[in-house]
Amino acid sequence: MESWEQRLKEEFSNSTKSVILGIGNDLKADDGVGPHIIAQLENQAPVQIDLINVGTVPENFISLLIEKQPEFILLLDAALMQAEPGTIRLIDKDNIGGIAFSSHQLPLTFFIEYLESNIATTILVLGIQPLTDDFAQPISEPVQTAANQIINTLTQIFRETI
Repeated sequence: MESWEQRLKEEFSNSTKSVILGIGNDLKADDGVGPHIIAQLENQAPVQIDLINVGTVPENFISLLIEKQPEFILLLDAALMQAEPGTIRLIDKDNIGGIAFSSHQLPLTFFIEYLESNIATTILVLGIQPLTDDFAQPISEPVQTAANQIINTLTQIFRETI
């Protein structure tokens, strides 16, 4: 079975224009892991990769994404996957139905389907199992460890493949 790291390396290697979206509410502990990762990568990404903190409303960025026409879109989000906190999984869009993404205004499947109908792109979701979504709390230790792993992996991919 292919690892999430290997799959991301392949997708970024094969794309000349990519976007990474950080999804979540950064006021609610682990739910803010997507925006947190985007903030940490801001000075790391090459010019052909756009980093966007979309907060809890990724649908507000549909027009921008259609305008950019990226070949690859990576969504970073806390995902309730019934796993140990800090577990990282690459979630195929066909398997999103059984996974909860709590802070979105619009179901993530609708967002992805709409993008796919308007952009010739590959869309992947990298989910991180949260421990807590308590208000006004920092990201928990297991989720911060997972975030650091993702940041390190993406930074390495940027250096090696782009």
